[in-house]
Amino acid sequence: MKTILISALLLLSFKGFSQVNLYAFSNGDFVTEKKIKEFITAGKKTLPATLDLQAIIYHKVIKPDTVINYIKFVQSKKSLALNPALEERHIAKSDAIKLDYVQDSIFLLLNKKLPSFKLKNLEGKEVAMIDFIGKPLLINFWAIWCTPCVAEMPSLSLLKQKYADKMNFISITGESAVDDGLVDFLKDKGFNFEVLEKGEDFKKELKIRALPVNLFIDKYGVLRFIEGNYPLASIGNPYPLDDKNNFFVTKIEELIKE
Repeated sequence: MKTILISALLLLSFKGFSQVNLYAFSNGDFVTEKKIKEFITAGKKTLPATLDLQAIIYHKVIKPDTVINYIKFVQSKKSLALNPALEERHIAKSDAIKLDYVQDSIFLLLNKKLPSFKLKNLEGKEVAMIDFIGKPLLINFWAIWCTPCVAEMPSLSLLKQKYADKMNFISITGESAVDDGLVDFLKDKGFNFEVLEKGEDFKKELKIRALPVNLFIDKYGVLRFIEGNYPLASIGNPYPLDDKNNFFVTKIEELIKE
């Protein structure tokens, strides 16, 4: 019995040390560290000399034999003085990738029931989370001042046109219908989501840091996927609904089949 126990402990120890690190983007595509380095190198060439590009791990999924690290790229100001010798040393040093881990708190809610909310739409009618149980739900968080939020509204509206009979679609903003003129602002945007106002407290409760954020929730109210912007084929060009790279569509299709 003692021999069996020691063998089992050795096996568990071996498994603990044999975890493979995988790196993924939010759309589920896996990449190698080498590929991440290539992205950073290419991205830096497009930035002004005063800015740097860094890869951040914002969420980890830890399994017995695998750690999935979700990656995003962020721009930051270079801290070094513009000294050619220092700059040259910095570039050489940056060949070795350093991946900082900064947990994005909203991702800790994945696969859990989304907290409930009660907010009013632009007509003053109260809307609650419980109203949407029984059918999948997409919640879009946005703000008037958020340029990418406004830019993705036409693409999100096309999503609703296609799936309105199979899925619910709402948007939440921190602004007020009266004080911030939401109705007038949206008049020429062609945005067909039901808009809920004064959602800043709910946004803070979810620990949402940046906008836009799109939450994909199943028919039981469980948060299944978290995404930022609507997927783009290139700057300013969203993927069509029938493109296999449109991961908003693939996520919706998965939810409505369950």
